Amino acid sequence: MKIIGSLGVLVLILISQPLRAACASLVRGQVMLDIQSCSNVQPEQAFAAQEPKYNFIRDLPPPQRKAFLDSYRGLSVRAKVAKSFAVRSGLSPEQGALSGEMIQAFIPPQVLSCGAVYGKRVQAIMDEVCCEGGGEAPCLLGTSYTLKKPTVLGSANTKAGHSDSHLSMNPEYKQAQKLLVQRDYKKATVLLEKLNQNQQLDVQGKFLLAAAYRDMDKCPLALPILETLYQKFEKSDYWTDDEPYIRRANFLYARCLSMLEKAGEAVMILQGFLVEPKKYRKEITESFSHPDFGYIKTAKPYMEYREAASRALAERH
Repeated sequence: MKIIGSLGVLVLILISQPLRAACASLVRGQVMLDIQSCSNVQPEQAFAAQEPKYNFIRDLPPPQRKAFLDSYRGLSVRAKVAKSFAVRSGLSPEQGALSGEMIQAFIPPQVLSCGAVYGKRVQAIMDEVCCEGGGEAPCLLGTSYTLKKPTVLGSANTKAGHSDSHLSMNPEYKQAQKLLVQRDYKKATVLLEKLNQNQQLDVQGKFLLAAAYRDMDKCPLALPILETLYQKFEKSDYWTDDEPYIRRANFLYARCLSMLEKAGEAVMILQGFLVEPKKYRKEITESFSHPDFGYIKTAKPYMEYREAASRALAERH
């Protein structure tokens, strides 16, 4: 309901749009996204169908109807969340909300064009709108996600936006990679450790250093590195570009814990794969036969894990 006063005369305008309910959980905060597709929203066409949910638009006085339609003249994008600092509110707040997910989102009018964002990595402020019964932009587009203050970081699916994107050009890092190929782990770890101490290693570099320590049978040196990567995984504090290395690091973490005969801790890491058995089928299957788990194969926690994992893989997901 809106009350408008004009020369002492009150005009009552009833808008037939349903009342909105309060949302228990909303996502807000900085996100980086890789834009997969983009289209310009033409509200007159989008809301032309004779559907009851659009009735309130047709009932609006011309000035209000124009303002409402203008609020939808933005971009509708499909994007993968490459990294998220956003927080999902609610009883159990979630850090890094939407990380790695494919979403549909709305970029408000007069900000950027499709030509500017398509195929690009974009940084923006995610501001989710409560769409429980409401028609506020972008709710009628089938999404509640609005991207405010978007800026283009570079091409999608690249290191654009990474603070450590310069590492690949570091001569010591290049030399370390060559030494790893030659299996000269001793010299390689010296170079990588130096970079790590100077906080110059990225996720891939940390994994390579930890893996080299494992190949030298020095898991105690690998564990602190793997622990930091596991913490990133738990907090969703990593770029989706780095997910393959995060996954390999988690599996290596479990292997090293097993080699040190820390069955309970190793199984704790392995059980994390059972949350999404379809996604982590490779890791689960390999955990049955990898020789590094031979150190704990008769331990009760590992035997119970194997039974649970076998059941999880047998189920249809």
